[in-house]
Amino acid sequence: MDTHTARENFEHFQTPFCLVGHTHVPVLFELDEDRGRCEALLPPLPEPVNLGSRRAIINPGSVGQPRDGDPRASYALLDTDEMTWSFHRVAYPIEVTQERMEAAGLPRRLIDRLEMGR
Repeated sequence: MDTHTARENFEHFQTPFCLVGHTHVPVLFELDEDRGRCEALLPPLPEPVNLGSRRAIINPGSVGQPRDGDPRASYALLDTDEMTWSFHRVAYPIEVTQERMEAAGLPRRLIDRLEMGR
């Protein structure tokens, strides 16, 4: 969720990048090993991010239950040929999803938060 926590987690994997989820927040944490710093890149980003230069922890966000204030579905594309990562957003019929959630008996707080993205 933050650069401090991300920085600590770089010690737990050896690969160039690590894909994560769970927080429902789209973010890319880059490690600058020369400076010993971690920086966060938040969407929207104007173009794909080149993954070749630094190690990264990457979260594409959430197709459902977003937590960053944007109710649209969030996803990302990893291009392993070009070694780039690009974030994307797409609107979807939230009302239909809310109706189905209600019919399934899901908690009201989860149903309501879809509109707010929180």
